[in-house]
Amino acid sequence: MSFFLLLVALSATSAISAPPLSDADVSNSIAMIVKTLDERHHEERCWDSEDPNKGWLSKHKGGTTALTTLALLSAGQSSHTPKLQRALDYIWEIEEPSSYLLTLRTSIWAILPDEYKRRLEKDTKRLLKTMSLKFGGWGIDGSKPQSFSSTSPLTREFGIIALRAAKRRGERIPKKYWVAIANSTLSTQHGNGGWSYAHNSTSGHTTSNMTVAALNCLLGVDEVLGNELSSSDTLMLQNSINNGLAWLDKHATTKNTGGTALMSYLYALERVAMSCGLAEIHNQDWYINGANAAITSHCGVRKAKGSTVNLSFALLFLTRGRAPIALCELATKKGQVDPHRVADIITTLVSTKTERNLSWQLVTNEENIRSWLAAPFVLIQDVEAIPKDNVKCKEYLSNGGLLVMLATGKELRTFNEFATKLCPEVQSVETPRDHWSHDLIEEAKSVRLTIWNNGIRDQIILVQGNAEKLVRSKNSKLSKLFINLCCGAAELDCWPSRLQPIENQYSLKPFVLAEHDGRWNAESTILKRWKCKNVPLLKTSKKPFVWVGGVDSSEVCQQLIDNIIKVASSGSTVLVESIGGRGHFALAVQKKLAKQISVIVEPDINLQRFTGRRAWSIRNRSNLPLPLSASIGKGSVLFIDCDLRNALLGHPAWGVHGYSSQAANELLQYVLCN
Repeated sequence: MSFFLLLVALSATSAISAPPLSDADVSNSIAMIVKTLDERHHEERCWDSEDPNKGWLSKHKGGTTALTTLALLSAGQSSHTPKLQRALDYIWEIEEPSSYLLTLRTSIWAILPDEYKRRLEKDTKRLLKTMSLKFGGWGIDGSKPQSFSSTSPLTREFGIIALRAAKRRGERIPKKYWVAIANSTLSTQHGNGGWSYAHNSTSGHTTSNMTVAALNCLLGVDEVLGNELSSSDTLMLQNSINNGLAWLDKHATTKNTGGTALMSYLYALERVAMSCGLAEIHNQDWYINGANAAITSHCGVRKAKGSTVNLSFALLFLTRGRAPIALCELATKKGQVDPHRVADIITTLVSTKTERNLSWQLVTNEENIRSWLAAPFVLIQDVEAIPKDNVKCKEYLSNGGLLVMLATGKELRTFNEFATKLCPEVQSVETPRDHWSHDLIEEAKSVRLTIWNNGIRDQIILVQGNAEKLVRSKNSKLSKLFINLCCGAAELDCWPSRLQPIENQYSLKPFVLAEHDGRWNAESTILKRWKCKNVPLLKTSKKPFVWVGGVDSSEVCQQLIDNIIKVASSGSTVLVESIGGRGHFALAVQKKLAKQISVIVEPDINLQRFTGRRAWSIRNRSNLPLPLSASIGKGSVLFIDCDLRNALLGHPAWGVHGYSSQAANELLQYVLCN
């Protein structure tokens, strides 16, 4: 399905006027809101207001408590804490729940362990029983609505969110309920593409809140029914969604009022953006804009402020929207989601396996590389998405990226040719028996692969498989292979933060990257941002710090050894590194140098405190080799027989043996300054 780009102008909170937002800012704000909500808990009524007429949700007994409970659970709070245990019992003991409470309760049971499965089953059945198939929704008081005017558009949104969550936990929701919701939502869409609070397609003014609420209903139907709809119904659904997003493109604005309208809107907006896999909205990061709005409105210097309902909506947005991105999918245009929803399904599989909330996003050739690098790898399954030029893809690979392609038949050949053009100097290998994606977590050895590995890490993995089969069987070998790919590419649990560090670290002092006949410039993209110059090794004498890198021991020749000795003797500090960590370039240099001249090579005590390792090293129980040093003439040589340079890219990759990103940065800064 093709979706228009959702263009929402968060005018008062744009990234231009707001200060840069970091992951630490969001974490601190989440902790602040959680602390404030915890302090507001009442022993008897939990988070319900003492005044039932205070706020729209307070009118429904248990409503505020349920919303707050859902928000706290989404923020990672344990359901076993006394306050949440009391809240769970409190909302369950309400025998005649309003529709708002019932939908929220169902959403809560769906994210809790199996001990709450019975409650989920009962509330799901009650939710279906109280829904009107004729009017496609729920009333407000918990009884089945008797007219279209008594059907609440907002409870329809809350209801479909609850039903989607229940279905994901295995509850059976007959098709007729989804169709009824779709028909009612479609019938109230205005001619301009938006929705209003009115119960028809002509009355009232179309608004951002109601349009996003309606889109969540239609996107939920699209996710669940997928290819079950007829071609005409699919076209109708697609046009309606496109028109709704086009309305938002032209009209939707928000003001930083901090009210319930804004917070509930952000809560719904996050679901629309996540369902469509949108990386940006209005050429800006939708999460950063929304987070700035929520934090500015509700987080003070020491504590959160605002109503409990608003804080709960803000907490839901901040926690759900910051979910790490498991994968990016390259599409021809923004908002274009494949009908099989492969990226979404893979992400769900990995989330279930890792017991971690993850997301996915679409990228195009128009976004900057930072958007591509937001996930451990970029998936391409549509040959039409292959860029006409290779510039962006080559830039992505040089920055540590991994391309994963999925295809069969003629498309397999097209992808193979594309990969060969991207990596002309790399010899591809078909179905290597020991490749990590075959058995890292799940057994998937029968899936055929073609690998382009530059001797340091995999750059391209071409998977022979059918997207439709992957979707149809979630326990297939292909599905298991993608679980391995996602987890391995993320170094098991090093999922990149939704908010990447604003700036990369830079060297405090200049240094020289030595050119030689071997692969001296492998993984050197990051060094262009440091105070670094490329100079032939022979011409680096008397330079304070000279970095000699190589990948494999076969690159070590007599000329290289002679030049290192000459440069070190002139007074330079020479760092010799094994890029990627598994080819032992530095070890080979050390052995040949020690054999050629009488020199003592011993552990460098000052560098032994840097111990952070990559996940491959930890998984394979490979300790980092001790940094060694040798004094030669007026200078010295440091030998580090593992990776530093790939770590500086700050992007996860499986198969690299060496220092973690933080440890590599700290070690190099120390060496440069001492």
